[in-house]
Amino acid sequence: MQRKLLQPRVFLEIRHSTQSGQLIIGNVPENYSELQVTLGLSSIHLQTVGQGMNLDLPVGVRIVPPSCRSLQYVTGDGLHMRLQVQVDGPAELAPTVIEALKPQTCYVFQCQTCGQAVLQKQMFQRVLPLPSGNWSDLVEHWCCHPDPFTKALQPKLDDCLLGDMFLLVNVASIDKTAVYQVKTGQSKARQSADNTGNHLVQMSRENDTVVCTRCRKVLGDVTSSDTIKFYVTEVLVQPLMNKALKRQICERSLFVETVVAGRLKEVSSSQSTFRFCIQGRDGKIYILLWLLNSDTLLVRSHNDSNSDFTAVGEGTVKPESSVKLCEGNNAVKVLYHPCLKGRNKMFGEKWEKNIGVHSMILPVDTCLQLLFILASSTASLPPSLQNMNSFKVAFLKLD
Repeated sequence: MQRKLLQPRVFLEIRHSTQSGQLIIGNVPENYSELQVTLGLSSIHLQTVGQGMNLDLPVGVRIVPPSCRSLQYVTGDGLHMRLQVQVDGPAELAPTVIEALKPQTCYVFQCQTCGQAVLQKQMFQRVLPLPSGNWSDLVEHWCCHPDPFTKALQPKLDDCLLGDMFLLVNVASIDKTAVYQVKTGQSKARQSADNTGNHLVQMSRENDTVVCTRCRKVLGDVTSSDTIKFYVTEVLVQPLMNKALKRQICERSLFVETVVAGRLKEVSSSQSTFRFCIQGRDGKIYILLWLLNSDTLLVRSHNDSNSDFTAVGEGTVKPESSVKLCEGNNAVKVLYHPCLKGRNKMFGEKWEKNIGVHSMILPVDTCLQLLFILASSTASLPPSLQNMNSFKVAFLKLD
């Protein structure tokens, strides 16, 4: 007769910089007094009477067994211990488009949701970074004469200007059959059609929304009569090699997660800022983020990283050893406050006034999706790790 065994779950948070880790083995009931845990160099073996399971760690992760200490059982979590690990140097992660885009190189710009190409010209003569978002507020401290920067920075033809979470391109580069405008505050698009049925638009009004004609996804804004802003969470930018392109199929939520995580890491590194205010295009604050570290390797034993860590398995395990693989992902660790429906309003007001807090503006739907990603990550953590002081804790994958 088969005996029901709760499927164990492994959570191992490793810091590359310190080569240390916190190991939690969940779904281990207190009444399993005969449970034996054996740590090998690259695996964790769990053994009870007549039942066993081997949890294999990802390639390149090795435990130092003599370093294990502070073993304890935490109700709701499972077994806790701290240990030293030996981790191969982190693989070089692909930079986000803000860091990767280069002049004199052919690229294809697509709607990330449906793959529709949105640019007519795929090569820029110049790719230039913009100042940080609040640069204009500091001009009076730099200059002893009238502000020389009253005219907004705008891209010329074949230019691309890089912001924190957006790209500015000249309107002449846009494929006007691929996008159309929605006037801010209106629900219907202003479109016309030519004899072939293609959607056409005159992009002359400011503060309009740029929408994909195929999937109706918001891609960016019309910031002036000559300038279009594309958000990096909404467009997929790939180099065009040998006139051939294979579109990268990426789940929408994973794309948003990796892009935001990558930008948090890059901005914190270049500007030495670790607090971020995620705002929507409507000016509202949706999330307050505090970046704790960006050198985490997160190892889990379950494929679905968004599932509840304390969920009880319903299956049975045969009375012989079985093997379960653990997956590892590079990630950033963040603290966050959701700010929907007036929640954490006081925190939001304080952070808005703080010059050390960096604002990132995204489409409202993307802000809500990012909040869902963070909440799902929090729910997947062991209960004792889900909160820190008044903040919630989450991990965002970098790869």
